[in-house]
Amino acid sequence: MIDKIGKRWRESVDKVREYEVIKERRIETGFIPSFILDTEYQKAQSLKQRLLRNYNGKSLEEVIKGEELKTKKGTCYHLLDYYGVNLAKIDRDDLRKKVISDLKLIYGIGEVTEQILKEEGYKTIEDLVEHPRFGNDAKKFLEVLDRCDISGVIDWISRWYPKSHPLVLYASGFHDIEDFLFLDIETMGLFLRPIILFGIARISGEKISITQYLVRDIQEEPPALVATFSHLEGDVALVTFNGRTFDIPYMRERAVYYRMKADFEKLNVDLLYFARRAWKERVPNCRLSTIEKYLIGHERKDDVPSALVPEFYETYLRTKNPGPLIPIIEHNKQDLVTLANIFSKLWEEWR
Repeated sequence: MIDKIGKRWRESVDKVREYEVIKERRIETGFIPSFILDTEYQKAQSLKQRLLRNYNGKSLEEVIKGEELKTKKGTCYHLLDYYGVNLAKIDRDDLRKKVISDLKLIYGIGEVTEQILKEEGYKTIEDLVEHPRFGNDAKKFLEVLDRCDISGVIDWISRWYPKSHPLVLYASGFHDIEDFLFLDIETMGLFLRPIILFGIARISGEKISITQYLVRDIQEEPPALVATFSHLEGDVALVTFNGRTFDIPYMRERAVYYRMKADFEKLNVDLLYFARRAWKERVPNCRLSTIEKYLIGHERKDDVPSALVPEFYETYLRTKNPGPLIPIIEHNKQDLVTLANIFSKLWEEWR
């Protein structure tokens, strides 16, 4: 059955192009690249031809070092890499002080009432515990906070503030840094098409480990999904860039397609929303690569634009030349490293 699905999918890849090549620069704030500048397109085509020449006659396993991973759904290709990182430290005591200092988290308290209460000596939510009007709600909030119910704290904050508010980011910081799971996927286009690369990163000390599951052909998407879902077990918090709208719904749809189950009910720290709030006046747009260039100071070389990932991957499938896969894999790795750096920079921005 999967063989037939793969055949039908490959026959349809070239029928729908999900991007437009343009000559004039437009500011695009959406997450899906609906256009590519002509210069970027020509550069990518030159890169693809160079890779095809350089890796002609070589096998994927020879060029891309990894190992086959067996799962209950079959085999996929597993890659592992490490990078050094220098991330901002998260001080939980400081986070707690910031959260409980906002009296507006208690029902009935607005800016004016908060100012009056603070002038009366109620500086924190802890101070409100004995207050005749606000004491009960203050106790309830502190119970949620003190039992480290992070999702509960964020749900409480989200009653009064948008999900892009710094307090939401602060609350996520009650997780251990090792619990954050940075997630990014590469796909064959919009929804209903296969995911061809799953990228997962975790922080340990001053290193970030990057695990990737490469789909060498359509038959390997189910085992790659199984391998990725295994990382969602336990008390993890996802960190994505527009994952709330794209990555997570996309993975959920692929799981349903293959009649697989996965726990997607995890805290998702979607950095796109925080980035827009923090930097929308300082960057031309809030695409990951733009933030990476203007705020992280990194500009990619020999990169494949996201819109051309399907074309590069289809070229690999058609020719069996692994060259076009290299920039896809590197693009995904860099996305994950940049996710970690943006996460850190937001903590520095709102400290």
